[in-house]
Amino acid sequence: MKVAPATSKPTLLLDFADALGRQSKTDNFLYNLLARHYDVQIVDDPEVLIFTHYGQRNRLYSCKKIFYTQERYFPDWKNCDAAVTSAFCDHPRAYYFPFFAAHRQGEDLVRPPGFDPEKIFRENRGFCSYLHKYEDRTVAVRTRFFHALNRRKKVDAFGPAQNNTGFTIPGVAGEAKLRVLRRCRFHIAFENRLTPGWTTEKFTDAFEAHAVPIYWGDEHALQWFNPKAFIDVRKFRNFDECCDYILHLENSPAEYLQMLAEPPYDRLLEFLVREIERVEMPVARRCWFYPLTKWRLVRRDRTHEDGSRNGPPPPRRGFPVSSS
Repeated sequence: MKVAPATSKPTLLLDFADALGRQSKTDNFLYNLLARHYDVQIVDDPEVLIFTHYGQRNRLYSCKKIFYTQERYFPDWKNCDAAVTSAFCDHPRAYYFPFFAAHRQGEDLVRPPGFDPEKIFRENRGFCSYLHKYEDRTVAVRTRFFHALNRRKKVDAFGPAQNNTGFTIPGVAGEAKLRVLRRCRFHIAFENRLTPGWTTEKFTDAFEAHAVPIYWGDEHALQWFNPKAFIDVRKFRNFDECCDYILHLENSPAEYLQMLAEPPYDRLLEFLVREIERVEMPVARRCWFYPLTKWRLVRRDRTHEDGSRNGPPPPRRGFPVSSS
């Protein structure tokens, strides 16, 4: 899907509700992502509402609604038209956005407007980084790959494992890790083991540091990422063939810049645009409520827009009260 040019972006009237409504509505991951395709305007009477699992104010809206969560919650299809979840949901209108991606700074995975790969390339970074705590037979695969590439061109090992830089960083996570990863154009990001669906921050940290990941891990988890944005070691017949390709990119700035410019997580925007532009009556307009039902649900909401909390409403007279 080609994103519309800035001069001809369609207008999208948008709002956020519940826990998302208490964040900045014009400076968050979802707003910035949609702004790549739309001229987004935050209004009280939106065409599209994005809400989360924590709250009930979304029920006051009758527009198209998109459910978004980073927790292990599943959408209520009687209350939303589409969903973006961090748990697998087998539904054509659900998009899987795994936690290892959702907890990052989202723009680092979708590439914000104005992202300039040439500016990063001009930082005069080193070749490749390697950052791991230990080396034993349980991680023999990544150790063998390190030596295979290091024999061809020096790989800077900043962690305790295979250290060849003369110093180690304090820990192998957090901001200290990102500072090290920003020193190089590539990063060896191998999982400890192959487990279905298991992809860790080793993969996404490289994207956040604007380095190209050299990744070895579960092939099923990789289906959610843009294959043009990283090097998948398992697609090569052997390590030598993979090293040949890495060195080819190293000596071909134009091809390297093309890979660096690719948004790692490119399919979420396509999904949101498709669901927003789907011509169909919103679910909220197909449901029939008693006049005050939605307001009663809002009153039961334990978290309000101002952050105050209250318990559930008192039981109505004449109705049995459950002992549970």
